[in-house]
Amino acid sequence: MRIAGPFRRVLVGYDGSPDAVDAVGAATAIAARDGGHVVALSVRRRPPHTDGDLDGDGEQDNARQVADTLLSEFRREVTVGAAARLSVQVIYTDLDSPAQVVTDYAADHGFDVLVLGRHGNGRRRKARLGQVADRAVQACTVPVLLLGAR
Repeated sequence: MRIAGPFRRVLVGYDGSPDAVDAVGAATAIAARDGGHVVALSVRRRPPHTDGDLDGDGEQDNARQVADTLLSEFRREVTVGAAARLSVQVIYTDLDSPAQVVTDYAADHGFDVLVLGRHGNGRRRKARLGQVADRAVQACTVPVLLLGAR
């Protein structure tokens, strides 16, 4: 398959699923071709606020720790071309679906393409598209590349 470009700014949604790991690999290959940058975006549900839960600086510190851990995992599992840079962004949200966060992030930060695995960790694993992929295809203002199951 040939993918047109150039794609210098590539956003990839990451939820921990095997399809998401494959999506990170594909995104880095796409970006490496054009000397680009990949941002792996992990959207996490914000825990209820009680004493000791994430808020303010604590949430930012936790997000940095999660991002550093994910980046280390990606570097072990994904062969990143020397020409591609890979970074991780973690966002905590109160929204029920991360799809809106992902599509808004893609549009607001000027990405050339959004790469997603077709299935996530949600209840609809047997569905043709995962919930986030389905909503992103419908709502995203940048091109969306969906990758199938392994």
